[in-house]
Amino acid sequence: MNWRSIADVGLPTNEHIKYLVTDGKDISTTEIYGSTHFKGDGNPTFTFKGWYGDENTWEDNSCCSGTRMFDLVPTHWCPISEIELP
Repeated sequence: MNWRSIADVGLPTNEHIKYLVTDGKDISTTEIYGSTHFKGDGNPTFTFKGWYGDENTWEDNSCCSGTRMFDLVPTHWCPISEIELP
């Protein structure tokens, strides 16, 4: 698996795929969110804002939809599409 270190290569920028992330102890799947800015030259620029988490992500409000909480602070990431299964 080709893990990318956030310290070395930065954060992912494709918000249309899922990622496998780890903090060196735990592992999870997640999507990302951010802002896409369109400049006059037609080349969009994505700005990373955060990790969405997975089905184990909880919300900070038990009665209705609240702020999503993703407790894992990733240090490495890998696109799930790159994982070779047997």
